[in-house]
Amino acid sequence: MVFHRLLLICLCTVGAVSGRAQLEVPPLEVESDWYITWGYNRSMYTTSTVHMWGTGPTGQAFDVTVHDVTAKDMPERFQAKVYFHPGLFTIPQFNARFGKRIRERWIVSAGWDHMKYKLEKQWMHVDGYAAAADFLDEAPAGAELAWAGDSLYWGQGFNFEHSDGLNFVRFSLEHEHVLWAPRGREFSLRMFEAVGAGVVVCSTDFRWAGERYKNPQHISGLGMSFHAGFRANVHRRFFIQTTAQFGAMTLPWIRVQGPTDAGATQRFGFAEAAFALGYRIGASRRPNGN
Repeated sequence: MVFHRLLLICLCTVGAVSGRAQLEVPPLEVESDWYITWGYNRSMYTTSTVHMWGTGPTGQAFDVTVHDVTAKDMPERFQAKVYFHPGLFTIPQFNARFGKRIRERWIVSAGWDHMKYKLEKQWMHVDGYAAAADFLDEAPAGAELAWAGDSLYWGQGFNFEHSDGLNFVRFSLEHEHVLWAPRGREFSLRMFEAVGAGVVVCSTDFRWAGERYKNPQHISGLGMSFHAGFRANVHRRFFIQTTAQFGAMTLPWIRVQGPTDAGATQRFGFAEAAFALGYRIGASRRPNGN
C-alpha cells in the first residue's frame, strides 16, 4: 500500500509539472561536472510466464511452463544495524548511480538498480511434465505427471526468486530542466527524464521439491526503461532525488541449478519508485540569477 501511494504521488507530480518544464527558466551558466547518488527502491511487476527445466531430487527431469504468475519485491525492514552497517547496507533494495554532464542540460549516467523478485504462493496454470514423486508423497518409482493447462499450487517445497537480486545495470541519457531557482539562494528544483538500457544480472534462489539451489550472480538478460523525477538542491553540492521508473526485462539465461543443463526464461514489465541522496563533484556553478 505504501509503495502504491508513493508511485501514484510520483506519477501525479511528474504530470503536474511536466508542462512547467517547457516554460522559460534561468539558463545554467555552468554546472557540476559529475554527480553520484545512493538510495533505496520499491518495485512491482507485471504477470509473467516462466519456463523452468532441470532435474528433481529423484534424478528425473522436469520441464514446466507456468503462466500469468504474480510476483512481489522483497523490501528489507528498516534496521539501523543493517542500513548503517558497512558490511550489510547493500542487503536492502538499493540504487547506486553516477553521471557526467556532457552539455548544459544533458547528462550520461551509469548505475546499478538492486531490485528483488519473488514468485508468490499461488495457483497457476501449468504445461509440461515432472516426476510424480516431486509432488506426491507416495508415487511409483519413475512415474511422471503431465500438465496441459492444468492448475497447480506453487507452495511449500517450491520457490523461485531473484533475491540477491534482480540487478539492473543500466546506462542512461538524461535531460534536465531547471523548474525553480530563487535569486540569491543555493536552492533549486529540477526535473529530469531519461531513457536507459543495460544488462540484468540475477542471483536466483530456486527450490524444487524441497531441494534448494542458491545460484551466484549471472548475466541473465537485458532490460530497458524510461524514468523521470525531481532533484532538489539543498546546497550547491548536495541534493535530494525522487524517481519513478517504468521498463521491461527479458531474461533468457536464468540459472536455477548452476551451470548445468537446467535453467529458466521469463519476460515481464516493472515499475520502480526510488528515493536517493546525491552529491555533485567537480566545478560548482549556479544558475544565472543566483
